[in-house]
Amino acid sequence: MTLSLTPAELARRRPIWTALSALFLDTELEEADYRHLARVLRDSGCSPDEWRTILRDEVAPVVGGHLLGTAGEWAGFDGTWLETAVLARPARPTLTGRWALRLIAPDLRRLERACAALTRS
Repeated sequence: MTLSLTPAELARRRPIWTALSALFLDTELEEADYRHLARVLRDSGCSPDEWRTILRDEVAPVVGGHLLGTAGEWAGFDGTWLETAVLARPARPTLTGRWALRLIAPDLRRLERACAALTRS
């Protein structure tokens, strides 16, 4: 079954999908990028467990394959494409997504540290 969200849930998810998809770009993120992503996640009202589930079940299965190919995405994923792709498939982990999550593990740790720093300040 594909992901079914109310308009309010969809509006809440869009910035989360966009923020988390940045972890799968074929570019080096800077500390300022991690701080920005952490603010987006904080402002969404998602708990760390919730956004990690969204990352694992919704974002990584859709964009994770870009890291496994020879020509990755550099500029960012189109928001309309990302939303359509996430909504078109069941929200669950995939093998490709799991491999991609292993590849972004250092970036994920940096994002988690940025999120923790926001809660402390």
